[in-house]
Amino acid sequence: MEATIQQVIDEATQIEIYNNGSQVTLLPAQMGFKLVINGFKNMVEWARQMPAFGVSLDSDTRAAMGSGTWVEFVFDSQLYFAEMPFQKLLLKVIPEYTGFNIVRYNAKNGYAGRCYYFDLNGDMSSFYNIVTSV
Repeated sequence: MEATIQQVIDEATQIEIYNNGSQVTLLPAQMGFKLVINGFKNMVEWARQMPAFGVSLDSDTRAAMGSGTWVEFVFDSQLYFAEMPFQKLLLKVIPEYTGFNIVRYNAKNGYAGRCYYFDLNGDMSSFYNIVTSV
């Protein structure tokens, strides 16, 4: 049986938070790391995974990361979820959104390719509050 997105996120070894051009790195020994991991897992607990409506283009995604709030989960090795490989998972956190794409990063193609989409049972506001407070 395939792992859930919560189980995949538990494998993260680093978290990068991008907020309007500034960057914060969280490591597993830090309380903020645990707060972000648990906040993400709570947010998607009742979410429905659905097909993404589009794909990510590396240059567009990198440019977009300069504004707004983004969270990137970094992994020590290439992992797979829904039969798609990644080394990092990136999402834009907008408090009022009730669904979001997770952009996959691979060393070969950067942030280019198919995404994952999650339809939430609620919105991203609680997760946003965690991310912007660490």
